[in-house]
Amino acid sequence: MFRGPERRRDWPDERKIAIVAESIAPGVNVSELARRHEINPQQLFGWRRRFRADAEALIAARSTAPAYFAPIVVEAPAASAAVAPPAAAGVNDGSIEIAIGSATVCIRGAADLKTLALVFKALKVLL
Repeated sequence: MFRGPERRRDWPDERKIAIVAESIAPGVNVSELARRHEINPQQLFGWRRRFRADAEALIAARSTAPAYFAPIVVEAPAASAAVAPPAAAGVNDGSIEIAIGSATVCIRGAADLKTLALVFKALKVLL
């Protein structure tokens, strides 16, 4: 006999479909994804059988959604300011500034692809 509060959660179908869509992406570890969402892998596999078509439709809708672009502003150096040559070839001492709505992200200095990917992923969450 079980005692205490029931652990059963009532997941809305939209949430299940979103988790299934996440699980069918290439290279996703389903067991790790289930742990992250605090569900059993068997439960996720059941949801995959039930909601796979809905999840694929959600993925297709996301891929055909219109892209949003932020304006790019390029500022020219002042005419009186001397432009210093770069210290070494291949060194990027520029900066990137991304403004979307009220959010502004500034990246100063050289940024590797991993850093840029993390910034764009964070911005995607905000949209």
